[in-house]
Amino acid sequence: MSELKKVLYIEDNFDSQELVKIYFRGLAELDCFEMAENIIQIASDNKYDLILMDINLPGRIDGVDAVKLLRRDERFKKIPIIAVTAYAMVGDRERFLEVGCDDYISKPFFRQALLDKAKRFL
Repeated sequence: MSELKKVLYIEDNFDSQELVKIYFRGLAELDCFEMAENIIQIASDNKYDLILMDINLPGRIDGVDAVKLLRRDERFKKIPIIAVTAYAMVGDRERFLEVGCDDYISKPFFRQALLDKAKRFL
């Protein structure tokens, strides 16, 4: 049996975390955290194959800042990051790709749309 890939999901909404856990069941092991303040420590503690990053997070560090921190660290430059966000205005996708995300999906999203994006990187 092959080992499941590891996915990190930074998301402050518990219901969204639980839903995405169901979506990824059998495809990947999903670790969820509500805030990004300790993103470097979280990413250092595990070897993630993919990061799903909510953009609008509470606290001192939002998703954009977290992506920038990860991309500054050599250890995490190649880990794919998908922005998962309610921001869906013209230019938002480009902005998130510009700061270091590899892809983008807006909320609410369909299960298959998220899994199709994730499978590209897993």
